[in-house]
Amino acid sequence: MDSANFISFYKPYISNSNIDLSDCLNTSKAKELEAKFSNMFNIKHSLSTMSGTSALHLAMCAIDLKRGDKVICSVNAYVDVPEVVRHFDAEPIFVDCDAQSYMIDLKKLESILKTHQNKKLRAIILNHMGVDGFDLEKLYSLAREYDVKVIEDATDAMGSKYNEKFLGSLSSDITIFSFAPHVYKDFVSGGMFTTNDQELFERAKLLRNHGIIKQCDESECEVNYLYDTIDIGWRYAMNDIVASVCLDRIETLETQKIRRHEIASKYTKSLSNVKHVKIITNVEHDNIMYFFVEIDKNRDHFARELKHNGVEVGLHYMPLHLTDYYRKKYSLRVFDFPVALGIYQKTLCLPLYASMKDDEVSRVIEAVEKIANSYI
Repeated sequence: MDSANFISFYKPYISNSNIDLSDCLNTSKAKELEAKFSNMFNIKHSLSTMSGTSALHLAMCAIDLKRGDKVICSVNAYVDVPEVVRHFDAEPIFVDCDAQSYMIDLKKLESILKTHQNKKLRAIILNHMGVDGFDLEKLYSLAREYDVKVIEDATDAMGSKYNEKFLGSLSSDITIFSFAPHVYKDFVSGGMFTTNDQELFERAKLLRNHGIIKQCDESECEVNYLYDTIDIGWRYAMNDIVASVCLDRIETLETQKIRRHEIASKYTKSLSNVKHVKIITNVEHDNIMYFFVEIDKNRDHFARELKHNGVEVGLHYMPLHLTDYYRKKYSLRVFDFPVALGIYQKTLCLPLYASMKDDEVSRVIEAVEKIANSYI
């Protein structure tokens, strides 16, 4: 199929309004974005970063992760989750996921917490998957009991709520977001580090700009170019041109959410009784980022046939124990995490984004029905 008729897994949403870049040198769009983000999601402190991964790396800096420390995460996560841990020569501890929510299994997490209960266990990184059924309050309770930090990776869940409250405003120590979610091909990359903890905020703010502090404020002295370096940081900060685009993204967030819900509803209505296809995404969810389906046999063949019919699909995610680095590094075996393996073998994501046209949605439905009906 020619590229003009090919339906991509994702296309970025561009509003009809023009993004004004003319005043980027005169005003801080990044600071404006941070203030708007905090206000919109009821968060005390927000720091914009170059990407969601850089926000997650900054979170490791903020908790002062050190060599030999341990961080728990789901084996069903994007590669940047354990990657930022390994950058500090710390160790990720993988936990299998829950078959319903696709997120970390809380019973298995509790068992791991008991087994590794010592001063080297520092944090839990929880990556949100956009599927219902996860008990966040239970996670927070376990973290308090075992005295570990909770870092929520809401890369795939900006604007989502739990018990009517936005992610980021709950009981996590740090929550990170991304303006270009995982596996999406976007023209802009930006992230947000958020916290309600003043100490974590101050440390992250310092380290976001090379550990530099100004010798004095503009209002206090005639020259403000003198600075000092008091810690080892990095350049994590978002530039103002990217911030201008990200401002447009959050200003149109509700519009995007409504459109994605419309598309998910059409998928659900049309595909609910299609043989070999099980719908996982709950259309009642407040913020549908992905439309998950499980194919009962030969998922990869199904995906190839969809591509031949002009439809690109996604995968969330390749279980980390199947990837070369982590398999070899920690001597992991294929069946060490059976639930994640089973999800991986069956699941795929259909295209779902606010700029999708109705005829594209119909073509995706027709392609799924056609391929499913051809299965024996």
